[in-house]
Amino acid sequence: MNSIQQLLRTGKRPASMSPARERRLMWLLFIGAHVFYTVLSAMHGHMPYGDVTVVYREWITDALAGNARGITEPFVYPVAALIPMWIAHLLGGEAFFVLGWMAQVLALNSLALWWLTTRRGRFTELYRRAGWWWTAFLWLLGPIAFGRIDAITVPIALVALLRLRRGVFTSSFWLTIGAWIKVWPAALVAAVFTTCNRRLRVAAGGIAACAVVLIPVLFVAGRNGIINAFSFVAGQHERGLQLESVFASAFLLGKSLGIPGYKVEYSREILTQEVFGPGVDAVGALLTPLMFVLLVTLLILAVRRVRSGARIAQTLPVLALGIVLSFIIANKVGSPQFISWLAPIIVLGLVWWGRGMGRIARLGLIVAALTQFIYPWGYGYVVRAELIGALMLAARNALLVWMLVIVVRELLRPPARVPSAVD
Repeated sequence: MNSIQQLLRTGKRPASMSPARERRLMWLLFIGAHVFYTVLSAMHGHMPYGDVTVVYREWITDALAGNARGITEPFVYPVAALIPMWIAHLLGGEAFFVLGWMAQVLALNSLALWWLTTRRGRFTELYRRAGWWWTAFLWLLGPIAFGRIDAITVPIALVALLRLRRGVFTSSFWLTIGAWIKVWPAALVAAVFTTCNRRLRVAAGGIAACAVVLIPVLFVAGRNGIINAFSFVAGQHERGLQLESVFASAFLLGKSLGIPGYKVEYSREILTQEVFGPGVDAVGALLTPLMFVLLVTLLILAVRRVRSGARIAQTLPVLALGIVLSFIIANKVGSPQFISWLAPIIVLGLVWWGRGMGRIARLGLIVAALTQFIYPWGYGYVVRAELIGALMLAARNALLVWMLVIVVRELLRPPARVPSAVD
């Protein structure tokens, strides 16, 4: 017991604990997180798995009846999001859809952890630390790490990034498939394309993935099907400023302090809580241009860093993290599951860059813990604009901005020689 406490407290394996025992402990805690939050979520009034049990199940039921969103009509997600919903239906049916979903998430996450820590004897210092970090991150982020479509894309992105050195085409292919499930892995494709010297293979992998997704849609529904497959792009512009988004924090904090004119209302069209009041629309209109500026700045800094001799191990994790943070910060939407996007990139950074990713990794754990408080357990405080909820949300969002500042500073810094698992 003392050796386990030492391991969890310091991150260092005690001399009395064998690597095999440590690996078994990691797997026990990793699987335990999935089981614990599945059981706990089923008993919680806010239904953190409500998207799975209600929305996703309804979508796939309609699709099996011939009314497939993203094919026969517009869809808020990319069309391949229907695939994991269909698999969950196959595994659990309508009655046990959530169990089918969780079985799928557990299988994908287990594959990713195996790839990270077990495949080809990978339980070395950098890999084992990354495995422990991801396990802790899942516990701290809580049920939202499993109960959204993002949970499918995280392990896909993690494995795709880890095998980049061995197969650029395959890595790009799977990252693009992930982007056709939920858009955010497109940021990783952009980062790989910018920092990798095999850009034709990156492009070829992306094109192949698009063909795999879109050719069946074209065959089933023709030109209208392709239009519907891309409908998620236009759908994002119709959103208001979501309650948990970074730039909504100031308005929510103002409401919690009693400043008149601000309110929180639920949008039944896009199933989110939104903020309304003076200045909200103006700020929302500025976010897309801000995101563009952030992305262009990050890409320019990354290109300069690569040309100055920086290795991909130092540049890719930082650039990918910067792009993803830009997607989160300069966004009208601020869904708590967005925080799960950080996991594959930080894991890659811990493996490729080692201690260079240490400060960001620690901040990532704090962000995950605050996010679990915000949703689901303290969500009532946030929706009612009570001060504790507004402060927790503002603190979480401020840490995301600080992480982006660290990324920019790192991209501006001359590259240094650091230990890496890919040397």
